[in-house]
Formats: sequence, C-alpha cells, structure tokens
Amino acid sequence: MKCKAVRCIYYNAGNGYTVASYVTEETLPKEVSSQKNGRYGMFMAIGNELPTEDGLEVELNGTWKDGKFGMQYKVSSFQIVLPTSTEGIKAYLASDIIKGIGPVLAERIVDRYQENTFEVLEKNPEKLLEIKGITRKKLSEILEGYRGSETLRQLMVTLSPFGVTPRKVAQIQEHFGNAAPLIIQNTPFRLCEIPGFGFLTVDPIAVKAKNFKPDEPMRIKAAILHIMSEAEGEGHLYLTCEEILKRTALLLNHKKETGLVPERAIRDAGNEMIRKDGTLVCSDGGFYLKNSFCAELGAAASLVKLILRGGTQSYQVDSIISSIQKKEKILLNARQKEGILKAFQYPVTIITGGPGRGKTTDISFIIEVEKILHKNAEILLCAPTGRARRRMSDCTACPALTIHKAIGLKGEAGEEEWDEESMLEASLIIVDECSMIDMPLMDKFLSRVPIGTRLVFLGDKDQLESVGPGNVFKEMIESGVIPVTILTESFRQEGKSTIIQNADKINERKTNLVFDDTFQFYPAKDDEEAAEIIQKLYREELQKNENRVEGVQVLSPLRKDTKVGADALNPVLRDIVNPKRYGYPEIKNGSTTYRERDLVMQLKNEEDVANGDVGEVLNIYKADGKSRMRVDFGDGKIMEYTEGDIWPLNLAYCITVHKAQGSEYPVVILPMLTCFYRMLRKNLFYTAITRSKRKVILVGSKKAMAIAIRNDTVSKRNTKFGYRIRKIYEAYLEQQKKSA
Repeated sequence: MKCKAVRCIYYNAGNGYTVASYVTEETLPKEVSSQKNGRYGMFMAIGNELPTEDGLEVELNGTWKDGKFGMQYKVSSFQIVLPTSTEGIKAYLASDIIKGIGPVLAERIVDRYQENTFEVLEKNPEKLLEIKGITRKKLSEILEGYRGSETLRQLMVTLSPFGVTPRKVAQIQEHFGNAAPLIIQNTPFRLCEIPGFGFLTVDPIAVKAKNFKPDEPMRIKAAILHIMSEAEGEGHLYLTCEEILKRTALLLNHKKETGLVPERAIRDAGNEMIRKDGTLVCSDGGFYLKNSFCAELGAAASLVKLILRGGTQSYQVDSIISSIQKKEKILLNARQKEGILKAFQYPVTIITGGPGRGKTTDISFIIEVEKILHKNAEILLCAPTGRARRRMSDCTACPALTIHKAIGLKGEAGEEEWDEESMLEASLIIVDECSMIDMPLMDKFLSRVPIGTRLVFLGDKDQLESVGPGNVFKEMIESGVIPVTILTESFRQEGKSTIIQNADKINERKTNLVFDDTFQFYPAKDDEEAAEIIQKLYREELQKNENRVEGVQVLSPLRKDTKVGADALNPVLRDIVNPKRYGYPEIKNGSTTYRERDLVMQLKNEEDVANGDVGEVLNIYKADGKSRMRVDFGDGKIMEYTEGDIWPLNLAYCITVHKAQGSEYPVVILPMLTCFYRMLRKNLFYTAITRSKRKVILVGSKKAMAIAIRNDTVSKRNTKFGYRIRKIYEAYLEQQKKSA
C-alpha cells in the first residue's frame, strides 16, 4: 500500500516497536474508513522501526488486524519510495535519511530545481553550489549523505521482505559502506560477518541473489557455524563429525539428508574451517568452535595448575573446629567435618549435597577457621547470579559478589572491560551454586585465580545444568582429581521433611511421592484449568503469608508457549497483588506494562545490578519528555530505567525454574503438565521443589510428574572437561616422575 507518513504515535527505542499514522489514496477497509481518524484516508500502522517523518512517501506491506484501538495495519515490510511531487521531495530531503540537509536547505533546493532535484543530485551536483548556504564542504557532506541514503533505500528494498529491520540495514551499510547492495547480490553470505546475521537470516536472502549456488563454500560454512551455535544452546561444547554432517545436510537441503549439497562438499568446507579459517578445532574426536575449545582446555589447565601448586594448611584445623562447635553449640556430622578439613588439606576441594544437608554450615565454619588461622585473612565469597550471591551473604553474614563482579566482567558475554592480566586477591575463595556455572565463565574465573589461593566449590550435583554450554560441576566431581565431600544427612526442619523425602525419591527415580500439608497436589486437565487453579492458590497463599509477595513464588518450566508459562502467568498474578489503579502512571515495554510497586527481575548483568536480582518498582514519572522508572533492588541499590532501556527487566511473580536456581522461597507453586513434555526432566523437577523451604504446591497431572522423574538426561551434554582435567593432571605427574 502506497502512503505518506503523518506522525509517530509511539516508539520504543529498546525494541524498535512503532505505532504511526499514515494517509493513503488507496481504498481502505470499511472498518477503517468508519473510524474517526480525523482525516480521510488516514489509518494507523504498527511494526518495527517504521519510517515516520511527516510527508515521507512509503510503500507498506502487511495485513489488517483488529487491535485495542480499532483496525490497524500490521507491517511486515516496507520501502521508502523516491517521491515525484515537490512536497514529497522536500519531506524526503529534510528527513533523517539524508545527513546534511535540514528543512530550510531542503526547501531552498526544491524551490530551485523542483521535480528535477534528484536528477541534479545524480548528474550535476555542482549546481547545488548556487544555493545559499551550500559551500564545497557542505556539498561534499550532502553528496555523502545522499549516496548513503540511496544505499539504505536499495538495501531496504532488497532486505525488508525478509524481516531485516532498518536498524540492521544501517549495520550492514556501516560494515560494507556504499558497496553493500553489490556485495549482497554477489556474495550474500558475507552478511554473516556482521553480529546478529546467522545462517537462518541470510540463507533466504541468498536464495534470491543473482549468483546463488546451494553448494557455495561460504553457505556451507555459515550452516556449520549455525549448527555449532545451536548445539551450544543445547549445552554441548562439541559435536562429532557424524553429528555435524547430518545436521548440516538437513539444514542445507531443507530437512532432507541428501539433496543439492553433497556430503563431500560439507567435509571440504569443514576441513577448510579447521585448517585455514581457524574457526573450528578438532580434538579427541570432537569438533569445537574455537572459543569453546579454548575455554574447555584453558579451564582444565588453570584448575590443574591450582591443584598442583596451590597452598595447604592442615595444622590446628581439627582443634579449631572443635572449639567453634563448642562455642556455637553446633554438632557437625562426620561428613561435614570431613568437608571442612579438606578445605584446608587440599588446594582445591568440592562439597556437594542436596537442600538442608549442611553446606551453609560448612561455609561458615571454613570462614571462621580461616579467620582464626590468619588474622588478616583475605576471603572471597562468590556465586554465579545476583540472587545466589545475596543468599550466600545472608546465610554467612559475610559480603559476597557475583562471579562477574569479582572478575570485572560486564554484560552477558562479558567482553566489556575484561582485564585478563588483573588477578583476584584472596587467600581463600569459596564459590557457591557451582552447578549454574557454564564453561566460558569457569574458564574466565579460573584464569584470574592466583597460584597459592585455596578454592572451595559448593553446589548440588543433582540440580539443573547451567543454561550455557558445558556440565562443569558434574565433570569436576567425576574427574577423580579433586577431593569431593558428599553431604547426605538432612538437617532441615525436624527430621526429614516431606520436601526432602520427595527430592530424594525423585533422585532415585521413584514415582511414589508423599503428599501432605507441606507437599500438595491439585489435578488439572490442561494448562487453562491449571492457570485458573494457580491464580486461586496464589491468592490464598498470599493471604496466609500476610500478602508478602516474596513469601510465595510461582515457578514454571517454560517462559512462553503455554498459559502456565512465566509470560502468561505474570500479568494475571500481578493483577492479584498489584491491580491497575486509575490515575497512577504506568510504563510499557513491548507487550509488558509496569506499575508502581511491581515485582521485577533483572535479566542482564550491569555495573550495579546482576542477572537474577529482584526489585520493586518505586515510582514511574516523566522527565525530559521520556517516561522513567526507578527500581529498588535492596542493599541501597536503586536503578533508573528510561522507556527505551527497560528491556533487561521482566515481571517476577512467576519465573522459570532456571531463573530460580540459587534461590529459596517459603512457598513454591509449580505447574506440572504433559504440555511441558520436552522440559519434563528429573533434574528440573528436583531443582523446582528444592527451591521451597516450607511448602510445595503442584498443579497438573501425576503422569507429567512420572515422566519427569523417569527422564534422566542430565549427563548427555557433549563435553570433555573432566577428561581434560585428568589428562593434564596425569601428564604433569608423568613429567615429575621422569625428572625425579
């Protein structure tokens, strides 16, 4: 539909979501024509990064949909049309599309050259020197802007139908310059050089290019990189040759194992990536992305170095432990005492155990012994997430940091302000919730630990694996090189609580769970019924907990794609706790609306707030024409967000089980339904119920629970971390024997 932009109604700088009004001479649906838009032919459009400069001529492609404010045109793609009328040319030149020309200069140019303006710009740009205010320097700036705008326009025509946003188009132009359209036509897979452009984005574009060849090496390499990245998303650090060949062939040949790209071509491209490009590494029968291989090997080497050259101190420890027990009136069991002693007898040790097994007590004793042994002891406590850090600090009454903060990493990937030379300063480092640490983070952390520092790793080996690639904690335990203490005796509540009984049953793959007042079950036939039951139970439990939202946490195996996912439950649970109050400000990000007093979670590591930190919205207000929101994360941390940068936040009334790792809540409500099938795993179910200190409420079907309990896929990640620890350790011992 050809039309002209009228004005921007709403724009979200965070995700590019735009609502704008346009006017067209084409026939509109009756429902739109009958709406009171204030002008004949006017309609409202929604989409991503839509052009909104007044008078700009555009062609929109999309479909009509019935929205909150009537019929709206949902734009799937658009292109900017070179205008032919003088008014249209003025609007085009004055827009942000061409740098160097403002409204005043645009009017002067078009008043002089009328409909021939573009011809002058193309063929006789020197004529522009006749215009008042245009010097040779200004002319050079205008021509650069015009050529850039033409490149952008051509790129939008080519790429907009494939869902490539103007923001990404600008990235392409910045990367390739004005040669971008030609590069896309001739070698489209060069787009993979730009962050955010992977195989799935580029392949449909490449198919339409002039010189497309299905077996082009660049296409095959992009496909291999895509499936390797996909495998890392599944938790694997490497794939076998057979896995790469099969997955790549299916991707290249559109889900058929044989087709236009033969296996030989995939092998040749893969070999070139290893021998020439250096993007793949083959080691011990596994094929890695280079960074993943370096992380696995680097972490193993760093760990072995600390094990063999680290410091120990076992004298007096036994008697110090006894005096602390007497003073604090705490009686340790044999396993607990063993874990504390090992922390001083060995440079690197591991303590593992389920909930209520005494891990926190061991941490406190280790800290106290270290302080008695060394008056000015430098002790560092850290954990993978903000919530795990806070819990560690609360339980030990000692300050703790996130691993990211401790080693100076910023952002999720942690490339910013990363100083590899700066080492941690501590005689003892205790790391909690280690099952959450992935391979890249463990590599960076270990590279910062100086020789002579003692390390104690704690965690629950039966919990969920890390979100990122690897199975670090399990591999360390099974390497056989690091001393491990397994705590088995339960201390929580009186005797063995029902929650812990059932956690043990789940670990043993027994489906005969015990139900009582502290471990309840409510049947639901589907996710719709389960959502209704959860809302009712949430309201009841809040009342029992004096309406304290931190006392009741709803968890879900999934974030979306179901009515009992975190995205669907969050707004309805929030309406129970914090209903809309007319006259009070709100702020919107995409489909999520935030209110004052809302419970929110940070989803990205920042300077002063960590991924997983939960806070309360203090107030929402306007300043400098922008909506702003202040969030209190506790410990004096109050963060301010503007409407364009709220995207790292989400409502936290319901969170995923993964996000709940490292946290504990008095009451946990958990849906368990067969619609979660791919997520129904033993370690996810175990992790979810062990987040509760007092009460677990399950909603769904016992069939889903049985599926989860029987599904033990915890050890199926492709990783050789434990193997590398053993090999490096054995090689060092062999070298010592030869030199002796």
